[in-house]
Amino acid sequence: MSSSDLGAGEPRHVDFTPAGGSPNVRWIRPDTAAYRSPPKSRAASERTEQVNAMFVIVLTFACTAISLYDLLLLAAGA
Repeated sequence: MSSSDLGAGEPRHVDFTPAGGSPNVRWIRPDTAAYRSPPKSRAASERTEQVNAMFVIVLTFACTAISLYDLLLLAAGA
């Protein structure tokens, strides 16, 4: 059976039924409890800061090494 055989000659339409009453729309303010993420423990936040600091240090050294290598290649005329 192909897709053209299914429902051949039948009208195709979709019925939408309106919802009764007014929609329940609420504004969530940024300072409400529903918007805030759960608080982290102090140890977890310190560990996160240490990991972020380590990433910054490693990326700084990597970028410095790449730039010095690039300057060396530029000076060598390559």
